[in-house]
Amino acid sequence: MKILIAPDKFKGSMTAREVCIAIGNGLIKNDSSLDIIYHPMADGGDGSLIILSNHLSLKKNKITTVDPIGRIISTHYFTSTDAAFIEIASASGLVLLSKNEKNPLITSTAGTGKMIANALSKGFKNIYLFLGGSATNDAGMGIASELGFQFLDKNKNEISSSGKNLSNVNSIHSSPIFDLEKIKFTLLCDVQNPMFGKFGAAHIYAPQKGATKKQVQLLDEGLKMFSEVLKQHTGIDSSQIPGAGAAGGIGGGLVALLNAELKNGFETISELTNLEKHIELADWVISGEGKLDEQSIQGKVVSGISNLCKKYHKPLSLFVGENELSKKQIETLKVEHIFSISENVKNIDDAILNGALYLENLASLFKQKI
Repeated sequence: MKILIAPDKFKGSMTAREVCIAIGNGLIKNDSSLDIIYHPMADGGDGSLIILSNHLSLKKNKITTVDPIGRIISTHYFTSTDAAFIEIASASGLVLLSKNEKNPLITSTAGTGKMIANALSKGFKNIYLFLGGSATNDAGMGIASELGFQFLDKNKNEISSSGKNLSNVNSIHSSPIFDLEKIKFTLLCDVQNPMFGKFGAAHIYAPQKGATKKQVQLLDEGLKMFSEVLKQHTGIDSSQIPGAGAAGGIGGGLVALLNAELKNGFETISELTNLEKHIELADWVISGEGKLDEQSIQGKVVSGISNLCKKYHKPLSLFVGENELSKKQIETLKVEHIFSISENVKNIDDAILNGALYLENLASLFKQKI
């Protein structure tokens, strides 16, 4: 029997690769004849790039840039023969800031812009930008400024990129450093939020980036005003397209300024790693993630794999940290089994520290279920 193991990470506990190995170890305990294929997955959020680099054997490129508050840092991005793969969290991520430093009013994506400019200077024509984990709410102003765009106030003075300056942008002057019309920008994200409004970038994500309720209102208004300036400058209203609010409005900002394409992260990673073909050839598919909840059935790894399994009539089992879905929601996934760590652990700390062991034990029971 050929079994494909294709889970997402268990956030805060195990990487997708570690989840694969734990489940695989449990499976072979009772049947060493199983043909097991590891295919760790991601949905475009933070951590996605390392998954892709492992699948595609990408080249690591070291670079010096700046973090969200302008400090010089060393980081990296990956390249293939014709494409550069850049994770926004590498230079503009929350992981780079302490709790007291988080403030989306002042953080900027300029560091990511420097990474993109570096890749373009080396001749790469395809730029894949992974939008998860940002510490910013500047709608991509910082990125664009490093590529030759100037953001001007009502007195025609150039202003710096930050969330608080969104509402001060009165016009945009573009003198691209590169021939951007020949560059294909693909933005990978795992959210559907618009740029502003009740479900926009500021209201949904700015609080976790350090914003107070008052600051959320300021940022939301800034995004709304900035989107109007974008529309005047480019003729494109990108503010309400699904994913426009990703990474503090980068989605909407770069669709308008760079003619970027917003794509579902899971679908793109699935395509690049040939996941569909592996599912077609498998006898059984195993997936999972740390928390199985309502978001899981809205374009995340589990729902994406479920759809592919339905397409090829393949049985699917899930291994999860915790299951919060109702019976009706589970029915939409059409899974054969759900194995949950939470049903066996003492507490959350036990689940995080010993997750791999629990997964291994649960997987050893799998053969008895099929």
